[in-house]
Amino acid sequence: MAKVALFPLGVAVGKAHVNRNDERRRLADNVLNVRHTWLAARRRMGKTSLIEQVRADVKTKRKIASAGVDLLVAHDLRAVEARIRGAVESAAVELLPSRQRRTERLQRAFSRLRPEFSVGGKTLRMTLHTPQDPQRGIEQALMALDDAAAEHNRRVMFVFDEFQQLRAIKADGSLEGSIRHAVERASNVAYVFAGSERHLLADMFEDPDRPLYHLCERMSVQRISAQAYTEFLNHAAKARWRRPLADKVVDTLLASTLRHPYYVNALCGRLWQAEQAPNPAVVQRAWKRFVEEDQRRAASRVLALSSAQRGMLAGIARAGEIQHPTGQVFLQQLRMATSTGLAAKEVLERQDLIQQTETGAWCLVDPVMAAGLANL
Repeated sequence: MAKVALFPLGVAVGKAHVNRNDERRRLADNVLNVRHTWLAARRRMGKTSLIEQVRADVKTKRKIASAGVDLLVAHDLRAVEARIRGAVESAAVELLPSRQRRTERLQRAFSRLRPEFSVGGKTLRMTLHTPQDPQRGIEQALMALDDAAAEHNRRVMFVFDEFQQLRAIKADGSLEGSIRHAVERASNVAYVFAGSERHLLADMFEDPDRPLYHLCERMSVQRISAQAYTEFLNHAAKARWRRPLADKVVDTLLASTLRHPYYVNALCGRLWQAEQAPNPAVVQRAWKRFVEEDQRRAASRVLALSSAQRGMLAGIARAGEIQHPTGQVFLQQLRMATSTGLAAKEVLERQDLIQQTETGAWCLVDPVMAAGLANL
């Protein structure tokens, strides 16, 4: 086992994927039964890792085809259409049996988009005609993919990442409405909508006046439990140092990182390079160095806030956790009016700077930001 293989800073799948068994089963079940899903997740909380792990799970179990489109840098309608068309082309070819390259059924399903087929080496490629009306083209391509999946008696998992970017696309008519028209008619394509702006996604899927209202089942990606992390870390420690970590070491590690997946991996990636298992003091020193290195990024987000928002954020950081951040006692400590406190909390929550814990208390999401503000 490689020293840091279990702690990637990017997508974590396979042996690096920590628990989330309930979420994995639920999302896989949605895909198998063509129940569409939108994922609510904070930044770097593991939504992409969950999606990629489920894609691997369903491919192994049922040979389900899959495709994904990232809309983060799609700046206009034509760019969105091109990315979706490319994902549809990829998924459609994957529907063909591995030893068969007969394309008649794909030709039939995509006839309106004038498909062309080419072979490079052993790879078959389908290219769809660029539509004059990109919004109509998106709808036709998605519906044709469902027809093709039905023709081959297969399922497709189709992932939209950074889906909230569609809010910035100005199109004639309703782009969200066109997507809904295709998605709600799908019988063989299961859609997963994800993004890093949870509140923007919530507006798209939970506002009764929006086209995508009640189209999907909501799933939340929360922090991984302390128990799951303890089991994972001890398994990794046994593989690295032939013995589990002391309880105090695990407690120190998880308390420092607030069980934030990105920061747990960042810290463990350093600790696991050592020849000896860490003690609590080693964990604390490693975390302190990491905070010092990453502080500028966290500080830039804090400086962008208003003085009231910064004051509330710092107050929560110093306390560690607050049961009632808009309660009279806490606001009096901050010398802040109730109306100001309510407005500040709303912004901090909307920007994913604070979160509610399993016990109902509020704390900071970013442990580096929390460590920096706690010392002010």
